[in-house]
Amino acid sequence: MSLLDNVIFCAFLCLVGGIATASQGAVNSKLGQYTGQGLSSTIVFCIGAVASCIYFLIEVRGRPPANLTLMMAKAPWWTWTGGIIGAVFVIITILAIPKLGAGTTTAIIVCAQMIFSCLIDHFSIFGIPFRQYTLWRGLATIGLIACVAVIAKF
Repeated sequence: MSLLDNVIFCAFLCLVGGIATASQGAVNSKLGQYTGQGLSSTIVFCIGAVASCIYFLIEVRGRPPANLTLMMAKAPWWTWTGGIIGAVFVIITILAIPKLGAGTTTAIIVCAQMIFSCLIDHFSIFGIPFRQYTLWRGLATIGLIACVAVIAKF
């Protein structure tokens, strides 16, 4: 059994990911004040690329799978847009945090993530298994929007 099969460990990873995402915007925004917004985004992605390569080498134990090229060729076109989506996220946080603050920016982003994630589940977008957008999810959506309004106001 892998450690990633443990639900509690995966939930802990999500917690760390949430903290990292909230921190990332503030850190990137501050770097942008010193280097310029475009350069800070470039720096962030270069350092991220190195970190991702290190993780990849650890994951495959230094030996990429023999069929890697074949598997990559089978991937749908839209699976290659993740880097662009990541760049959009980083650039938006660099631009928005100085104006809205880290709390408001992150609240809006998390709210949008939650709502769109529920739509991804409901419409099985990107091949994700169906999960119905229920009344309870709708009420939670209203709650999320209300939380963003309170965080932005106060």
